[in-house]
Amino acid sequence: MNKQFKLIIKILLMIISGRYYYSILTNEYCYKFVDQKKIQNLKTNTLGIGTYNIKSLNYGKNDLKSFNKDIIDLKLDIICLQEVDKNSLRSGNFDMLKIMANSSGYCYYYFYPTMWILSGYYGLGILSKYSIIEVMAQRLPNSIIREPRILTRTKLYFNEQIINIYNTHLTYADNQYRIKQMDYVKKHVDFNSYSILAGDFNSFKMNNKFKMEGVKCINENKKYKTFCEFAAPDNIFYADFFELKNCGLKKSSFSDHDLLYGEFFLKG
Repeated sequence: MNKQFKLIIKILLMIISGRYYYSILTNEYCYKFVDQKKIQNLKTNTLGIGTYNIKSLNYGKNDLKSFNKDIIDLKLDIICLQEVDKNSLRSGNFDMLKIMANSSGYCYYYFYPTMWILSGYYGLGILSKYSIIEVMAQRLPNSIIREPRILTRTKLYFNEQIINIYNTHLTYADNQYRIKQMDYVKKHVDFNSYSILAGDFNSFKMNNKFKMEGVKCINENKKYKTFCEFAAPDNIFYADFFELKNCGLKKSSFSDHDLLYGEFFLKG
């Protein structure tokens, strides 16, 4: 009995150590992929961007068609995704983002692992019609016993400009850490460049604390209730280099969050 107990303890320690390693030590990085000088430039000034918490497609492939149906009419250039699984048993052990990209016509995509979930990973993702030049992830302040949270940056080449697309998903469990995470985001997102920040901020009843001084957002004049028709935790912030031409909400056919989107005009 003692041997079995010791074995169980060892296994648990290995699992805890592995989770710590993959969720704490490996989610800060910066990778460069493409030289922008080699990218074919597309002459357009309009960029369609969405943010969508997909609830891991309800842990399977059944809602993949639902996702494609939700986005097809919007013809978005970029979609920032939260709650994405990759090769996890709970979701059927498949590369969720890759299949989503292939089935919906996005040539470029990148998965940002937030945490290891024994058989696979869980995190953020981006779908893009434009070449990805560089990706980066930074760990947000959080309790070690809580689900890790990150801020990601994807560099794209669009209309002869480098565009920074930031994506995040803040904690919902602790107001104190949520505010700390938002303060970190405010400090590290560079709105003096061509930058857009999208994500699920979990800002329930706290929207005033999640404003960014001097930075416009889609929810500035109208709160789009993307969560269960009663809250507006999802948002898109944008630098002055962009002009918001159109925005809206697309009712989800499978997730507890709706898709928030905006059409942005690149000034100059």
